Amino acid sequence: MAMCLSWSLPAQEILLGKLYAADNLQRLQFSAQEVDWIKQHRNIRVAVRNGWMPIEFQLENQKHKGVSIQYLQKISQLTGFTFTIVDYHNDITTNEVTLITGIRGNMVPMGFNLLATPYLETPNAIYVASNNKLYQSEITLNQLANKTVAVFRSGPVSQRLKELVPDIKIKPVDIADEAFEYLDSGLVDAYIGNELVLDYHLDFHKIKAVRKNGITPITSKVFMAASDADPMLRSILNKATLQIGTNPQDILDAWRRTTEHPLTKYLVSALSFFAVLLLIQLFKLYKTNKKQAVAAQHEIWFQANHDFLTKLPNRFQLKHELDQALQAATQHPNNLGVMIIDLDNFKEINDTAGHAVGDQVLINVAERIQSIIVAPNLTARFGGDEFLIVIQQEANEEKLRSLCTQLINAMAPPITIAQKSFVVSISIGVSLFPDNSQQAEELIMFADQALYQAKRTGKNKFILFNEGMHDAFTRRTHLSNALRYAVPRNQLHLQYQPIFNLNNLQCEKVEALLRWQHPEFGTIEPEVFISIAEENGYITELGAWVFQQTVKDFEQISQRFGQVEICINISPLQFSQSAPIHHFISNLAARGISGDHFCFEITEGLLLEPSSNVIETLNSIHEHGIKLAIDDFGTGYSSLAYLNKFKIDYVKIDQSFIKNITDNLNDQALCKTIIFMGSQLNIKLIAEGVETLAQEHLLKEMGCQYSQGYYRARPTDLDDL
Repeated sequence: MAMCLSWSLPAQEILLGKLYAADNLQRLQFSAQEVDWIKQHRNIRVAVRNGWMPIEFQLENQKHKGVSIQYLQKISQLTGFTFTIVDYHNDITTNEVTLITGIRGNMVPMGFNLLATPYLETPNAIYVASNNKLYQSEITLNQLANKTVAVFRSGPVSQRLKELVPDIKIKPVDIADEAFEYLDSGLVDAYIGNELVLDYHLDFHKIKAVRKNGITPITSKVFMAASDADPMLRSILNKATLQIGTNPQDILDAWRRTTEHPLTKYLVSALSFFAVLLLIQLFKLYKTNKKQAVAAQHEIWFQANHDFLTKLPNRFQLKHELDQALQAATQHPNNLGVMIIDLDNFKEINDTAGHAVGDQVLINVAERIQSIIVAPNLTARFGGDEFLIVIQQEANEEKLRSLCTQLINAMAPPITIAQKSFVVSISIGVSLFPDNSQQAEELIMFADQALYQAKRTGKNKFILFNEGMHDAFTRRTHLSNALRYAVPRNQLHLQYQPIFNLNNLQCEKVEALLRWQHPEFGTIEPEVFISIAEENGYITELGAWVFQQTVKDFEQISQRFGQVEICINISPLQFSQSAPIHHFISNLAARGISGDHFCFEITEGLLLEPSSNVIETLNSIHEHGIKLAIDDFGTGYSSLAYLNKFKIDYVKIDQSFIKNITDNLNDQALCKTIIFMGSQLNIKLIAEGVETLAQEHLLKEMGCQYSQGYYRARPTDLDDL
């Protein structure tokens, strides 16, 4: 838990670095450009907080201390950098520093981006008042259902708690002392926070009224963030942090504190009393107590190192065993495989059947995995609905492919819980030692990237990692970070593509197409950045910008081309957060613009099982005269049912059917069927991707009303339209 922070003028506190050693640079595999950059930029200014014990802090008249400082010293020893410490403040900029430590969650200042690897990841523990009846035994999260729990206000812990224990009651606090006061007064039942920080706080301030009484599966990660303006520095630091790793043991040992159990002194007195009374039975009691102590220690160890739900090793035990396996494989050359399994659409089970059923599904999945993966191979619960497997026996590519296939097939039979059946599928990402990496964190990261690719390309499948995948993932991550600032930095613009009436070849519509021109990455393809926006929740902001810009452009389009209809693409996600759509409709009314000048292009999937909010929004669109078009018709869930249920004005025939229409009889038959269906339902047809006169003539003969494609006009800026 962070204490109250303050900031002052930058301190000239310097961590001196050793001259870079050739063996260090070679071990880190620095490029020649990176080595030259280090030589030319020895001194790095870094912002460090001064009130977050023991992560990074500064006592009166003393230098900065803590985990972050010691980690910077390790980086200095590897790279030769000299770090000048500057006091962090909330408005820090890249003009003051090029590196920031102590970043949690998404709280990254403008102009900075996180390094790939956290340098610290610690569990969140459960703390209670010493006199609380909950303290009589170890507490698990499930015991906190319907209890009031204090949680740091600005962190992600409260959201994770709600996911794991839906009935828990959250009491936000700003500092640890506030939570301790609530515990002491009985206003809260427990306090959940960063174990390393709170244990140190209790020990440093000699607080006896509060004690730790359990560990949660929730962890807190701490990152460094480097300036966007120094990509070379970020690359160097990424390699250094990968080499050092997360949670260096010597640093943790220096700052970790343990808390004394409040019953210890009473236990000692009681044992002494009974030892006197039962002296003649001492030997028997000694043997009995020894057995019980061993069992208790084993139980405590098991709870700390295993998942409470599936009883599989947790990620902390996994890290220990994976490190041992890698060490053994290095000493006695052997291949290892790392597999990450993620359940497809598990959230839907939780949302529709409840978390209790979701827990039972996870237990069943764990059992099915263990029926395939046997010792000496290791299966662990990695978190949420993810499992991680370490294959130590015959870990060649052929064997890994076979195991992945067996795992996917094992999930095929439905899981029956409370007389209800649930179909579960999985996606798997795989990395190999030593082919892909020799570092545990990298092997996990690469397997996770392969898993991401498997889920993006269809789910219920497995993919083995390759270098091109890492490059693509890294580029996608950079683009995702950059897309956050595309609107405020004025990097977006619209192009318009005309749509022609095939009867008179007049342009009656234009489709507004979003474009992104990035100063560093150049022109980004729409299919790339739109999917990134949908995955990361930026699509609503982009859609609002498109609405605003089309309204601005409407007057100029009307003056130049008359009554031309503007078509706007709408993502299904925009209907789940429909406020910008309603604002657009209100904006048209305020400006006196009729809705029939606009058409919304939507996809088929939105209409299959629409929510009440979607239906309400569609009705509002129809009431204000805005037309609806089904985009890419024929590639998804084409159905006559929704075409009859909703007022659809246009169907756009996907360009995949148009491309070979003059030569492929199947494509001709499909297009004829779609056009005939449209004519019977009084829906007009727009053919996409028309590139030749022959295609246009054939479509006109079939009865298609509109043509859109490069043959007549390419997308262009408004000034060139």
